[in-house]
Amino acid sequence: MNAPLRLLAAGVLFSLGGALIKACSFPSLERAGARSLIAAITLFWLLPEARRLPNRRIALLLLPYFGATTLFVVANTLTTAANAIFLQATYPFWVAVMAPLWLGERLRRRDLWVLLAISAGMALFFLSPAETSATAPDPVLGDWIALASGLCYGALLLGFRWLSRIDPGASSAVVAWGNAVNVPLTLLCSPLVGQTWTSGDPTSWASIAVLGTLQVGLAYALVVRAMPHVPAVTASLILMIEPALNPVLAYLAHGEVPHAEAMAGGALIVFAVLAASLWPVRGVERR
Repeated sequence: MNAPLRLLAAGVLFSLGGALIKACSFPSLERAGARSLIAAITLFWLLPEARRLPNRRIALLLLPYFGATTLFVVANTLTTAANAIFLQATYPFWVAVMAPLWLGERLRRRDLWVLLAISAGMALFFLSPAETSATAPDPVLGDWIALASGLCYGALLLGFRWLSRIDPGASSAVVAWGNAVNVPLTLLCSPLVGQTWTSGDPTSWASIAVLGTLQVGLAYALVVRAMPHVPAVTASLILMIEPALNPVLAYLAHGEVPHAEAMAGGALIVFAVLAASLWPVRGVERR
């Protein structure tokens, strides 16, 4: 594959998360931990550069990685797949808020418009009726956890940007070790929320196997291999196939239909992210 096709394949694989996470009968933290265990093995196998002991800089990003990935799985077990992926997609909001404090990068005028649009999208999610269903037993709590997942993902992206300045090859190690560390962390956290790991059933294990090897492991490996050869704007646009496809797959697999306000909020968030990606390109063309 050429680099853009690798990113497209990665986006499609990422989008499998909502439908497959909901196909598991495991408790939510077991789903996250088991997925991470298989993903860590896959990433260490596919990415030789990840086979290094984590230093202090890599270790600093393991907690945000845990929050971004594990909270996303937990959110998917409580709310709709659309709400989970769209609320995690608010990460540009948190990046814009935290970048001046953490990296000393000033906000631009266009960042303020993006912040306003994403804020309006978030508001629509929490204004929509909280209707429970078999695949979304606690949508209000799930929405808040999905929002926290977006916050952690934003912090993780800032960490990657910081790390790229001093150790460009460390991102692969962060992803691989992040999944490895997720396993004991989910085990330790399970009793705190009253969860016990189970033996599961064949359908659950099949879903976990696909999630670990393909949806996380292979997808991240494709992104790592493609990113050096694709402009950041192009990459971000290609990967937007994930929030577009994720709710469709959840509907086809589980008949899950998000509320109209939630879909409107998700569309607003996606539009804001797309606009933020395209804006610099247009600016270059005008100059």
